[in-house]
Amino acid sequence: MEGYMSSGLGDAVLAYADTRYAVPGYPVTTLIEETGAELVINEKVALEYALGDSLSGKRSCVIVKHVGMNVLADPLVHATAQGLKAGVVIVAGDDPKAFGTQTVQDSRLYGSIAVCPVIEMSGPDPVGEAFRASERFSRVSILRFVPDDLNRPWNRGQESYGVKGSGKVADPDLTMYGRAVSAYSAIPDMTKAGYFPFTVRPLAEDSRNDAFLSRRARGSSRTLCPGCPFKFVFDTLQEKGIQVISDTGCSLLAMSPPYSFGIANYGMGSSAGVAAHATGVALTGDYALIHSGIQAIIDLHAKGRPVLLIVLQNRCMGTTGRQPVPDVCSYLGFADPVVCDAGEHEKISGMMIPGEKLRVLIIQGECPKE
Repeated sequence: MEGYMSSGLGDAVLAYADTRYAVPGYPVTTLIEETGAELVINEKVALEYALGDSLSGKRSCVIVKHVGMNVLADPLVHATAQGLKAGVVIVAGDDPKAFGTQTVQDSRLYGSIAVCPVIEMSGPDPVGEAFRASERFSRVSILRFVPDDLNRPWNRGQESYGVKGSGKVADPDLTMYGRAVSAYSAIPDMTKAGYFPFTVRPLAEDSRNDAFLSRRARGSSRTLCPGCPFKFVFDTLQEKGIQVISDTGCSLLAMSPPYSFGIANYGMGSSAGVAAHATGVALTGDYALIHSGIQAIIDLHAKGRPVLLIVLQNRCMGTTGRQPVPDVCSYLGFADPVVCDAGEHEKISGMMIPGEKLRVLIIQGECPKE
């Protein structure tokens, strides 16, 4: 590809991205058509797919209009702390004159919110630079354009823009706070590279305490409650060596000792979308699925894509005070779920086999009383 000459942002995206996902709207619709990007039910799910591809070593691009940034903000912010492997770039089309949208919004502000690189269209190879920055700092990059940029000439020069898949996921020994400290430590280098158009404030220096940065230093790690009805599920996944994408909630414990079969988490309701393009197996709770995970299931079902979704149904928000949760079974009839009691060990074990279609396994259990 050295010295390749073409014109237009679409050609650049095609040259660099292995996969492309999008939600149409002005001013990105033409770009979506040029790149053949896969249309996705919403922007959050599109980014989840891209993050799953990243974990599988594929560079991925998400194309959205400026207001779509609001929808994908949760996994965007989580990706900064979790890290990634191959580059992920969000191509965000802003509409400063509100020509074809209901509001004006500057997508570059999300660089400050998510502490991630923002690339302008002024450089010689902005798409390549965005992927290089994503892999260098192990987080999503934002490439922001306005309508006049769509026909800007593109020249891919001689410089190599990083090694695909050279990013890293966060050290599993880091605590949540430790991941934040690690992610924010890249601010000086990103600022020096000119990736922040707005001020990004570092974490307060005096708030750092090594005892809170890693589980090893802390000497403890949260695990399942005594008498947890889902312990068999965790033990079986560990014994079978099945890697899963964890969700926020109790399923996150798959990434903590004594377990190690959960490889990543990108925020509430994200596991199914990411897993569909990574491990093929997602572990989630009923609340996380209802909260914002069900859109991915709808999209995967409509497209006939495979993923094994294991839902731990305890009918409550187990980590926030056990507030009640609606019956998830009422919302998943279209996916023809298999429902079983947490005590049906043989049935559960037999279902834990990734297949070639969408399979939803709902395991019901009651959390032990405190």
